[in-house]
Formats: sequence, C-alpha cells, structure tokens
Amino acid sequence: MLERRVFLLLGFIIFLTMTGYGIVLPTLPFVADRLNLTSFQMGTLITGWAVAQLATAPFWGRLTDTWGRKHVLLFGLFGFAVAFFLLVFAQSYWQLLFARVIGAVLSSGTLPAVIALVSDLTDLKHRNVAIAKIGAINGLGFLCGPAVGGLFAPFGVNVPFIVAGTCAFITLPIAMRFLFEPEAKTTLKRDQATVFKSLTMVTRKGYWQFFIVTFGVSMAASSFFGLLGYFMIERFNASPVIVSLAFSTQAGVSVIVQFFFLEKFYQWFEEESLAKFGLLFITIGFSFIAFSPHASIAIIGCLFTGFGQACVNPTILSILSKRETYGQGITIGMHQAMNSLGRIVGPLLGGAIFSILISGPFLTSAVIALLLFFIVLLSSHKETADADLIKKEKGSYV
Repeated sequence: MLERRVFLLLGFIIFLTMTGYGIVLPTLPFVADRLNLTSFQMGTLITGWAVAQLATAPFWGRLTDTWGRKHVLLFGLFGFAVAFFLLVFAQSYWQLLFARVIGAVLSSGTLPAVIALVSDLTDLKHRNVAIAKIGAINGLGFLCGPAVGGLFAPFGVNVPFIVAGTCAFITLPIAMRFLFEPEAKTTLKRDQATVFKSLTMVTRKGYWQFFIVTFGVSMAASSFFGLLGYFMIERFNASPVIVSLAFSTQAGVSVIVQFFFLEKFYQWFEEESLAKFGLLFITIGFSFIAFSPHASIAIIGCLFTGFGQACVNPTILSILSKRETYGQGITIGMHQAMNSLGRIVGPLLGGAIFSILISGPFLTSAVIALLLFFIVLLSSHKETADADLIKKEKGSYV
C-alpha cells in the first residue's frame, strides 16, 4: 500500500512541477518583453513546450515500464530544475526556445512516473481516490504558481525561476532517499513491445474512447484558459478582479471536488458513469458561458466546468491505469501526450473561432463535451452487449 510519506513526497513533486509551470506563464512575457520578442515568438515559447511533451511523453512512459519508475522520476525532476536555470541564463529568443523545449523533453516523464508509482502502490479499489488527490495537488500547484511568481518577481524577473529550480534540486536527494522501486507486477519486459508498437493502443478497444475524451477535454480546457479573459472583457467589460474570480472559481472548484468529494462519488457511481456525468456538467458549464447575459452567469458556468473536469480527468486516468495490456507507464505517457495535443490544438482552434464569434469557442467546447458524452455512452453500451453475448455463447456450450 501507498505509505503516507511516499504519497506526500509524490504530491510535493507534482505540486512543485505544476507550480513551476504556473510561475512561467505570467513571468515569461516580461522576459520576452525584455528581449523585444514578437507575439508570435512568445506564442512559440508556450506551444514549443506542449509539442515537445507530445513527442516525448510516450517514450518516457515506456521507460518507466522498462527502466523503472524511480529512475525516470528522478531524471524528470533533474530536467525540470535544469530547465529553469537555462531560462535564467537565456539572452535571446533561440536560447529561450531551447530552454523551453529541452525542459519539456527532460521533464515530461515526471507525471507518468508519479501516476505509475501511485498505481503500483494502491489496490484497484482505492486507486481512483489516490489519483484524484494527485490531480487536486496538480491543480493546486497551478493556482499557486502565479502567486509564487508574483511574490518573488519584485526581486528580479529571473528570481522566480531560480526559486523553482532550487526547490527541484533540493527535492532530488529527498526523493532518492525515500522513494523506492515497487515490485514490477504491472510492468513489461523490455522485449515485449516497442514504444512504437505500443502507440497503437490509441486505436484499441477499451482505450481509444478514453484517449479521445482526454484529448477533447484538454482541447476545451486550454481554449477556456486562453480566451476566457478576452471574452469577459469584450462582452461584459469585466475588471481584472472579475476575470480573476472566474479563473479562480473554475480551478478552485476542481481542486475542492477532487480533494473532498470524489471519494464519496466513487462509492455512489461506477467510474464510467461518473465520467459521463462530468461530461454533462462540462457541457452545461460551457453553454452557460457562451450564452451568459451577465458576468455572474459566466462565473456559474466556470463553476460547472470546474466540477465536471474534476469528475472526468482523474476518473479517465484511473480507468486507463487499470488497463494492463501495454504497461502503465506507456499508457499514462500516451495520456499525457493526448493532453499535450489538446493544449496545442485548443488555443489555435479557439482563437480562430473567437475572431469570428466571441462566444464561439465556448459553444464549440460545449458541443465537443456533449459528443464525448455520447462516445463514452455508446462504447460502454457496446462493451456491455459484447460481454453479454460472450456469456450467452459460453452458456450454450455447457
């Protein structure tokens, strides 16, 4: 079972990683402004990270199954620290881009390694709750990142990067001391499947629908975070306080639900049912935002989307972690890759639609969430029908 100190350490690593990501987003524009970068160059610094993660997350996920969870986690933590110090010393656009890409490449194995460790050290009954709490810590880190960046920014634009990188280096020896490699009960032998062969899982029965949900929800969420502020200002002439309240409502509700309510929900609902329930809430939330006549209605929509995503994201990850055909590491690595793909496509698609209709990105996200609901609904019905057919065929031979 997962020891408390091990869980706390894994949670701190995830918190540190996401806090660092949250530090970069508001701080990087000031670095870009100092170097006189264009808006396009600034955009590539954000998307470059996501593209690098998309390309390398499955590879690192596979390595967690062959090389070991602890090794990949330590290497990812080291890469995370190195990336921040590279940002400190970057003096040109290409150096900044290199720092972002190399940071994503080196650290993209962190999340698959942590989730694989949590999966190995918890039984099937309690795994969804443990993953939900890791997800809540992840969200809490994203909430705290900008605040941490703002706290240290007055001492210099590079100080937040130095603080985050130093914390990562300090965490390394602690992780080396207290983390251990679990029994390889769910890992694969090196020669069982190559990483390229494992990529075919995105088309396999029992996998494909959950990867589509991961991609779709990530695409909708990234469009939400990228365009909500513009939408609130354009439609309601909202103040910075109101815009911040909308973001905080979405993220705060998500963290609270994962920390305090999902364990009870898992006692009431099956995982696939809860995922479908969450997708409906996401649909309602985005619809509220798209058709909101007042900023308060949009904020209620943010509450619904936060609640729905809290039900969907950890549940889908838990379901995938219980699929043992390919190994947990590569499966979770592919999950992270689909998340990254959504973060690339979402802002591009949302931005294009926003230029035509300001409520369009949120209406589109509502439609996407509703389609995902029907995909999961129909696929679960088909799997149930197939299982019933197999039982009947077996019974006819008895």
